[in-house]
Amino acid sequence: MTKEPLIRRIPNASNKTNIREPSSSDAFIEQKATGLFEQAKLREQQLKQQSVSTAQYIWQAIFLSIPFGLLLAAFDVTVKVQFDEPWDYYGLGLRAIKAAPALCPVIYLTNRHKAKKWTQVLMTLGSITVGAFLLYTLQHSPSLGQMLRAPGLATIWVYFIVQLDLIPAVFSLAIVAAYWHFGLHRK
Repeated sequence: MTKEPLIRRIPNASNKTNIREPSSSDAFIEQKATGLFEQAKLREQQLKQQSVSTAQYIWQAIFLSIPFGLLLAAFDVTVKVQFDEPWDYYGLGLRAIKAAPALCPVIYLTNRHKAKKWTQVLMTLGSITVGAFLLYTLQHSPSLGQMLRAPGLATIWVYFIVQLDLIPAVFSLAIVAAYWHFGLHRK
């Protein structure tokens, strides 16, 4: 007992198959699609290589200066609370608004060139200097000096660490930690 092939059991199926040989129009469509894929890949590479416009870096600087301005204001409030000075939310907001224009140029320049080696080196050196100076200020300055310097130094230090690549950031933090442990902590 031979069974009939499954294709013949399907209603309205005939012995002819619906598969047709590729025609010249199919080859044209395939060639056109291949060309479109190549164009899409080329355009994708161009977009990756295309530099970001100055306006986009300005907007990035503006939008990054908002959280860092608020961070500066929060550090300011922290110092005021530490020394039992009065503060209010109006002063916090005013300090953040005043800090944003001062932070914008630094953020613009470092953000625009942060992928370059020389910028990473400068930010690493800046991070080491600012971090060490912050720790020195906290250890050796009177309370008024701490209140005036610490919030700005801490904000710039955090910004440099955020913008640095991982290896330079860890390196600069290790140098500052060594300075604190072997230089300031032992005295």
